[in-house]
Amino acid sequence: MAVNSTGAYQLLPEHKRFQALLLLYLSPYAVYVAFSSIPETMLSMDVAQGFKFLATGAVLLWFGKHYRFGPLNAIHGFIALLALPVALLCWVGPFYLLAAAGMTDVMAAGDREAFSTFYFCMKLVNSVVLVAIFEELLMRVYVMGWLHQAGAQRQDKGLVGSILDTLEQHPAPAAALPLSTFAVAGTTLVFAAGHQAYEYPSAIFYFLFTTWLYHKSGSMWVCILIHGLTNLAIALMVRYAGMGWLW
Repeated sequence: MAVNSTGAYQLLPEHKRFQALLLLYLSPYAVYVAFSSIPETMLSMDVAQGFKFLATGAVLLWFGKHYRFGPLNAIHGFIALLALPVALLCWVGPFYLLAAAGMTDVMAAGDREAFSTFYFCMKLVNSVVLVAIFEELLMRVYVMGWLHQAGAQRQDKGLVGSILDTLEQHPAPAAALPLSTFAVAGTTLVFAAGHQAYEYPSAIFYFLFTTWLYHKSGSMWVCILIHGLTNLAIALMVRYAGMGWLW
């Protein structure tokens, strides 16, 4: 997977249309979700996690030459570490607020099901490494770039027309991050929709906060690192703090 040395802004390949790029960015996500959807009667949880790692990792490597991440510096890791407590609060806090409001109480599920050490280790690797990469690529590079370009054409083509027409276009040269209000709002909704209904508030708060970090740092790597660190912290809370409901 190549780091784009030309700058932090042009993360979408210009030689392909958005319609063709969709396959590159959606495939890892789709493969991962597909294995998550297989019933345990057909594939045990342990085996499913192993296949997720192998299949999703293979897809990421296959398309890796097309992905761009922008420059990576030590400061990006430092920013991610500093932001971790806030990102974790954005994800975990809404569960307690919903419970206090009597709307839902997922914490009552406790540890949920017992899981093996193999399952925990594989899910840890999958969520900290693979999910952090492919979800950020799909949401913050592809979807946000697509909606940013579509949003600039809304006045002339309308909401639906601009979104559909952009699929036939090549990504425009980027002199700044694709952080228009339309792109951020739309991508936040898409990101939230990829989670369980009771996770929607957490997903929205988390994505908006990390998008603010994206804006301030100008780095995709900050988003990937904070995503991985947040998933790591959640995994440790599940394993050692009895918060299995987070999984």
